[in-house]
Amino acid sequence: MAEYRLRLASIEDARSIAEIHAKAWRETYLGVMRAEALTSIDLDDWTRRWRERIGSSEGAEAVFIACEGETPVGFARCSRQSNPKLVPLGFQGDIASIYLLLGAQRRGLGRRLIERLAAHLISAGCASAAVWVLRDSPTARGFYEALGAEPVGVEGVWDIEGVVLPDIAYGWRDLHALCAGAGAVTRSPIR
Repeated sequence: MAEYRLRLASIEDARSIAEIHAKAWRETYLGVMRAEALTSIDLDDWTRRWRERIGSSEGAEAVFIACEGETPVGFARCSRQSNPKLVPLGFQGDIASIYLLLGAQRRGLGRRLIERLAAHLISAGCASAAVWVLRDSPTARGFYEALGAEPVGVEGVWDIEGVVLPDIAYGWRDLHALCAGAGAVTRSPIR
């Protein structure tokens, strides 16, 4: 059985995160985004952007990386909420991104990453959080619903690489409920 662990990302992880991000996009958005947009991802540019994000992480902003053994297989990022549609609704935190490579999915890593983000946001003073999900992705919506997130009545669009995709906001009013099991001892090899 593979051993998985989660840890706070460092600047040195920027290239690995960019590579996971690009590969996860190719696995997830094939058929949704234009193929040339997925094949033309500039890893050097994405690495630079991840270096900047990780380097400026403070307070509520953090990036966590999931590893199988020593090999990174996913990541997640959170920050303080800044979306003008969600701030007035009382959502203090933002689950900005979560990506796992296909081979690392369905092993509990996504849940553990979300729990880790929730615990981090709580420690930064955020009691609630929201996440944007592609409206037409029942798999992603089901993932967040299984974790207790509910649609908050706000929709938008994700305009990415020349494609406009409708999305919907999901939220947790109480992050404590989301991360209640994060510290519990389980039989899972995830740390």
